[in-house]
Amino acid sequence: MNRRHPSSYRPRIALLVLLAGASLLTSCTLSPRDSITEPASPQAAEIDSLWQLSLWMGTVVWIIVMILVAVPILRSRRHRDDEQRDPEHVGPQGPGRTDGTRSDGAGRGDDEGSVVADPTADAEVATEPPGDVRLDHRGTAPGAELDEPMITADVADHDEAQVDERVRSRLLWIGGIIGPAIILLILLMASGRVGALTAHVERDEELVVDVIGHMFWWEVSYPEEDIVTANEINVPVDRPVRLNLTTEDVIHSFWIPRVHGKIDMIPGHENILSFEPTETGRFRGQCAEYCGIAHAQMVAFLEVMEPDDYDEWVEAQQADAVEPETPTEEVGKEVFIESGCAACHAVRGTEAVAEVGPDLTNLASRGSLAAGIVPNTRENLEELIVDPWGLKPGNPMPPTILDDDELEALLDYLEVLE
Repeated sequence: MNRRHPSSYRPRIALLVLLAGASLLTSCTLSPRDSITEPASPQAAEIDSLWQLSLWMGTVVWIIVMILVAVPILRSRRHRDDEQRDPEHVGPQGPGRTDGTRSDGAGRGDDEGSVVADPTADAEVATEPPGDVRLDHRGTAPGAELDEPMITADVADHDEAQVDERVRSRLLWIGGIIGPAIILLILLMASGRVGALTAHVERDEELVVDVIGHMFWWEVSYPEEDIVTANEINVPVDRPVRLNLTTEDVIHSFWIPRVHGKIDMIPGHENILSFEPTETGRFRGQCAEYCGIAHAQMVAFLEVMEPDDYDEWVEAQQADAVEPETPTEEVGKEVFIESGCAACHAVRGTEAVAEVGPDLTNLASRGSLAAGIVPNTRENLEELIVDPWGLKPGNPMPPTILDDDELEALLDYLEVLE
C-alpha cells in the first residue's frame, strides 16, 4: 500500500490556511459609515487613492515573494523525485554508483587457482616508475588503478548549478535592490502628492469649528456663531470646513475616516484639519490615540446637513434653553441646579454656567450619550446619571444620588432641552 509522505501535504495545508485567513478578512469589512474606502470629501478620496495604490503594490510584491518561495520548493521536490526514479544518481555508497572504486582483488588475480602477485614487486612499481612517466599530485602515475573512490563529475549538474547561480544573482539585483527602490520611490512621490492635496489651505467662506479633546469626550464650539456643544459636529454640505484641534489634558487623535485622515491633538498646540464634505449623512469618528481607560469609548459624530437644515440648526443652538412647562419639569430644573449637576455642566439662560463637562443646553437634540457610545434614550440617560462608571468605565463624572421622584423630575427636564 502506497502512503504519501507527510511533507507532501504541507503545500495543501498552507493553501487552506491562506484561504481561511482571506475569508476572515473579507468578513471583517466595515460599514460605509466608518470606512476609508467610502470617501465623502475630496481629501478623503485622495487618502483612499494612496491606500489603494499601497494595497495593490503590496499585493503584487506578496505574490512575487510567494512565487520565489514556491519555485525552490518545487524544484527541490522534482530533483528528489528524479533521484528516486533514476538510481544512477544515488551517492557513491549506493547501487549503481558511478565512482571509480576498484575492489582489492579485482583484476589482481586473487581468485581461486590464480597466481598472487608479489607485493614487493607492486611496491617497486609504485615507488620506481619508468623515467618517462610523470607522477600526479597523489604520487601515482596516470591511469594507475586506485583502491579509493573517484567521484566523476556530472556535466548536466554543473550546467544546472551555473544557471541557478545566474538566476540567484539576477533575483538579488532585481528583487532585492532595483525593485524595492522603484516601489519606495513611487510611494514617496504618491505620499508627497496626497500630503500636498490634503494640507490645510485657507479658503473663502470656510466654517471654523474648535474641537477640544477631554478625557473622554469632545468639546465642540463655533466661535463665529457663538455655539457650544459636545461630541457631535454639524456642518453644511459642499462648504469648506476648518477644524482647530487641541486638548486640555493628554494627547488624543481626531479621526473621521470618511472625510479626512488622523491628526493628533496635543496639549498647548493647535493643529488644523480642513475638508469639504460632498454628501450628507452621519459619519462616525474615533479617538485614534490611546488616552486612558475609556479611550475606545471616545466617539465623535459628524452630521453633514443641507444648507437650509444647517441654518435652522444654528438658530436653534443659539437660543437659550427651553423653559420648563410643567410642574415636574420645574422641579427637575431645581434638582439640576441644586444636586450638583450645575457644578460641571452649563445650560444657556440658567444659573448653570460651568465648563467642566459637556454643555447640556440642547442635550435632547443629540443622537447619542456618553461621547457617542449609546443612543440618547431615557434609560441610558438615567444610567449615566446614577451609575456613570457602569455605562462608561473611566468616566470622570461622579454618580448622582437622588430619590425616585427627584430622578424622574430631572429626566423630564433634561428631555425638553432641545
